[in-house]
Amino acid sequence: MRKPKLKKDAPIAVTLFSAGGGIEGGLVGAGIRPVASVDCDPNDKIFSRQMKFCRDANYQCYGGESYLATVEEMASKDFPGIPRNPFLLHASPVCSSFSSLSHLTRRREGDSDISAAKATAAAIATLQPQWFTLENAVKYYPSKSCRIILDALIENNYDFVTRDIDMADWGVPQNRERLILVARKNAPVLSKVFLPRKERRGWDSCIEGFAMPRSRLTNLLKAQKKSVLSKSLENDFKMAIIQRGGVCTGSGHPKSKNKSILRMEGEPSFTITRSMFIDSKGGSRSGAITYWDNLAKEAYQLPMRVIARIGGFPEWYRLPDRDAIAGSIIGLSVPPYFAKQLFLNLLAQN
Repeated sequence: MRKPKLKKDAPIAVTLFSAGGGIEGGLVGAGIRPVASVDCDPNDKIFSRQMKFCRDANYQCYGGESYLATVEEMASKDFPGIPRNPFLLHASPVCSSFSSLSHLTRRREGDSDISAAKATAAAIATLQPQWFTLENAVKYYPSKSCRIILDALIENNYDFVTRDIDMADWGVPQNRERLILVARKNAPVLSKVFLPRKERRGWDSCIEGFAMPRSRLTNLLKAQKKSVLSKSLENDFKMAIIQRGGVCTGSGHPKSKNKSILRMEGEPSFTITRSMFIDSKGGSRSGAITYWDNLAKEAYQLPMRVIARIGGFPEWYRLPDRDAIAGSIIGLSVPPYFAKQLFLNLLAQN
């Protein structure tokens, strides 16, 4: 599928903590040119290089620059080479300390979170974007890190609104609750900045016209068999997806009740996370999500392209060959389908 073409005078955007470029997919879909992306995990530079490679493979054709550097490093140099006064600046600081899994990893807000927030605040003050958006776990607000960014917005004359949203309410076939912040320079943010809720889509909308290859046949694990049996006693269903590895986080909200590892047709998927594809030791998990045909009683490893559709990625996005890397990108990203809708709404208010 061909990538969208952008106008020569398209508005420009800068992204921080960019990972594999999910937010850029939303920018391009909305007609905004991604001119600079900044990301690097100093504790995992190999993975960071893989993320940069994916961003370059998908967005270098739009003339942007991808920086393999931490946001803190770029802030210490006043963000060299990055255009000032872009239409949009987006940040997705690492959310490990604030996610619904933080109680399992025993992670709490630390120096690295504060440092990332200060660097983001510096980016706001230095780049002076017309719009600023931020995405993170719902528990990011309120936190010391979030307060640092909010103070920077106030000091630089930005009006802002925050909202906890479930991406499933915006047409993404996945329960994924996140904090979204939208700020505007020298002008109020209108309440309609967040689009009206859309009709929810089931994950099964992503397999329309897709034949499961026999080569991906697999066996159900014990826990998966138990889930199928339990659900079959309650409901008559044709198909389901079942999580295979990692921890099921449901909608992503710490108080969410949607934590079933099985979702029937017509239901949004459970939250796609990086932990489904890479374990705590950095090893790859195979067949992270299982497709269950309840009529034929057959199980398949769900193809990565289908998982990308569930994650709101466009067909033109080039996925890496390794499932662990592709899955990590999907698990770490703001769904591009949601981001596109949000950014189109910002353009409409401009």
